[in-house]
Amino acid sequence: MTYRQVHQVPRRIFTLIIFLFVTVFILFSYINLYNIKVFEVGSLNFPVYVQLTSRNKYLINTTGCKIPKLDALNEDVFPFVHKEQYVSCSNKGLLTYIEYSTSPPKLMINQSLAKLYSYMSITCCYSYIYRKDGDKWVSYSSCENFLTEVDIFHPYVYVICRNTIFLNVYENSHFVIIKSSYKYINEDSASKTKWRIFALGIDSMSLLNFQRTMPKSYQHLEDNFLSFKGYNKIEDNTFPNLMAIFTGRSMDTLEPDCLRNQTFDRCDFIWRYFKQSGYITALGEDEPQINTFNYLKDGFLEPPTDIYLRPYLLAAYNLWKTSKSHRAICTGPENSAQRIFNAGKDFLDIFPNNPIFSFYWTNSFSHDNVNLPSSMDDTFYEFLTDPIVEGSMDNTILIFFSDHGFRFGDIRFTYSGWLEERLPFMYFKFPNTFKDSYPSFIENFKINAKSRLTTPYDVHMTLQHILKLSDDSYVIKPSLGCPKCKSLFNLIEDNRTCEDAAIEQHYCTCGGYQRVPVDTSEVRHVANYIVSEINRLIIDFKEGNKCANYFLTSIVSASVSNSVSKDQIGGFPVYLVLVQTYPYAMFEATVKVKNGEMTLLGQISRLNKYKEFSECVNNDILRKYCFCDTLIKRILSKFCTWAECPMWW
Repeated sequence: MTYRQVHQVPRRIFTLIIFLFVTVFILFSYINLYNIKVFEVGSLNFPVYVQLTSRNKYLINTTGCKIPKLDALNEDVFPFVHKEQYVSCSNKGLLTYIEYSTSPPKLMINQSLAKLYSYMSITCCYSYIYRKDGDKWVSYSSCENFLTEVDIFHPYVYVICRNTIFLNVYENSHFVIIKSSYKYINEDSASKTKWRIFALGIDSMSLLNFQRTMPKSYQHLEDNFLSFKGYNKIEDNTFPNLMAIFTGRSMDTLEPDCLRNQTFDRCDFIWRYFKQSGYITALGEDEPQINTFNYLKDGFLEPPTDIYLRPYLLAAYNLWKTSKSHRAICTGPENSAQRIFNAGKDFLDIFPNNPIFSFYWTNSFSHDNVNLPSSMDDTFYEFLTDPIVEGSMDNTILIFFSDHGFRFGDIRFTYSGWLEERLPFMYFKFPNTFKDSYPSFIENFKINAKSRLTTPYDVHMTLQHILKLSDDSYVIKPSLGCPKCKSLFNLIEDNRTCEDAAIEQHYCTCGGYQRVPVDTSEVRHVANYIVSEINRLIIDFKEGNKCANYFLTSIVSASVSNSVSKDQIGGFPVYLVLVQTYPYAMFEATVKVKNGEMTLLGQISRLNKYKEFSECVNNDILRKYCFCDTLIKRILSKFCTWAECPMWW
């Protein structure tokens, strides 16, 4: 044999071994070893820090609800906390900006910065940005050159600057408020005071994480605003919790006008009623890919408010991006969240005495990383203390809030993580003139905020109440999602329970849970029931055939409720159980056991991130539960089962 032939033999053997290994691994991914009713109880080496024991301190302590109080830097979360650094999107300053001192507004070039972008001469052009196919896309007009400034007659503008060798040195999008294009009431001429409302929210931010990651902003709001201590979310994610605020509807009462599979143009958002009463309305969210009304939904065919930021932010999202934790923290030369803050300030500044209702929302620095908000504390504090924002307090009701706490990741294994997911932050600030006009309302509001169980439905009823105070002709409507809920200007009963407030037991924080062994027969039955319910739920969807069938592999933890709301659970044991499945997923559910019969008390939560596992389906509910039944996904699942992936997978 030749030298070459001699050395080819081991190479062939090695190649054959690799081929056989990959083949076996692939086959193994399709052979489910868990069909048999055998599973390992508590076999995971995950850091299960959950300590669902009784606590002696409470956020609120009423006859109907006791919500445990934890320190922001408690022992459960301390291993997962670190400071994130702010990322500057540009070290040159913005080459273009909008000047509002003239009418119409002007797009300006900051000539003092031109040399920072190019030593050559710079030529800039601008395009108007137009909505295309409702909320889905944007289109651009032809780019018109301008020298140093140009009048703007359209709310969405895109600008490009090139040097003499035609290289792009600067691109950006701008939002412009064309004041003359809006019909509005001057407050001085109104027959009755129309109370202005400015609301801004941060996604996935619990009160504790707000205190932990944004201490300057937290302390400012604690010192100057009314802080809610018992504000409990009503459902899993952003959409249901914001729909509760802005429509009063639950996910069971969306029909006929607010369904997820159609545009929301006919939905009875409260800003529509404010607009009918003469208010100028505004709506804007950063991260357009995951906007509340657009993620796996059709959004709006027509602009839902007078001022609508989505086309501007879609264009911004098409710029170069700097991403962190899968979110675009920079869109072009500007911070994504700062675009929202600046738009809000412009709105307050341009309409200082007109009736306004605005809702702004940020996802970019909080949705996917529990620590990333720490990088934005200084920025948010600067916004809160900006003279425009502080000056608006004389005639504007300011609301800063979140929808829920962080829902994924290792921190969610902890007792603190379980509690925080359900307790977002909420702050209100009323003008002195409002306090003087309605002292009894303010007194009730303070009691409710400090010592009562409250929900997004209550906020909806309060917004209606404010509109009624501004317009006698408006008729307050009961919340379809919570008929018992009422305005926070009315005193909430001391014995209010989660059932009274339309909070399902799975999301209820009144009381707590006590850890129990995972190897009892009843816990095993509950765990199997949870998995079977997930499989049943998947089959009910049209796209369910694209998803794999789940099998129980391990019971990670189990706890039993010691809720003070005995009427809600009927005195029967209620279990909170966390399971791992094959294919790889982590599910948590609350189950009542009555005479051997089991009932889900609310939705089933999925605690690992699942985007990569469920991209094959388009329904936003199904995507939460699906594991796409494909070869690659099963291989990834098998790897996670073997390697014990962290929960952020």
